[in-house]
Amino acid sequence: MGSLFSTPEPPEAPKPKKVAQQQLDANLKSGYQQAGFNRVNQTDAFGNALQYQQTGKDKFGNPIYSANQSLGGLGQQYAGGLSGLGQQYFNQAGQVGDLGSNEAFDKAYGYATANLEPRFQRTEEQMINRLRNQGLDPTSEAYKSQMNDLALQQNEARNNLVSGLQNQMFGQGLQQRQQGMAELQPGVQFSNNVLNPSYAQVPGINTITPDMAGLAANQYNGQMNSYNAQMQNRSGMLGGLASIGTGLLGFL
Repeated sequence: MGSLFSTPEPPEAPKPKKVAQQQLDANLKSGYQQAGFNRVNQTDAFGNALQYQQTGKDKFGNPIYSANQSLGGLGQQYAGGLSGLGQQYFNQAGQVGDLGSNEAFDKAYGYATANLEPRFQRTEEQMINRLRNQGLDPTSEAYKSQMNDLALQQNEARNNLVSGLQNQMFGQGLQQRQQGMAELQPGVQFSNNVLNPSYAQVPGINTITPDMAGLAANQYNGQMNSYNAQMQNRSGMLGGLASIGTGLLGFL
């Protein structure tokens, strides 16, 4: 403790550079804590895991983290068999079928024309007899014109038959393909769920960073208030001593 007549030293004001470094250190510590709190290792219902670990440091010495995902036993089994399942799925999707010359189409066309062609033949014979009865020469334009009209009508009927069969077979092939794809869809969907983990949504934690500049300012202000109080007390005591000294001199 200093003597009554010694003058107390005023408090040292905060140094901006030092305070800034303290604030930076506090911010970094808070950031690392917040990152650590929010990096929660998880394992889903299929055994797939999400884990965090520190893998090193950057050139400033700050830690570097990595997130690692791993498949559980079920996921590994699906990953091993997914290529075959996927190939089967795409094979089903690509099976449109040969609509013009395959065996099924030829068979259907044969069934459809089994009665159609004989009717065409009888109609043609009836047309020939009718034209002859009319006295038309087979080499005449009138004869040829009517026979050509009949041939066009019959060809149009054949074309309509082919188009109808093609549409029917295309619809049947499409239905079979969709059915095959639908049968594979549950397996594909389940494998997608297994191979694409859905982890819990971890609530974010925000840490509070102290205001180092504010704390330093408050400390300095408190020290200054204490210093000013000491100076006022010292001044008052010295004034009192001076009055006593003056009084004593009056008795001498």
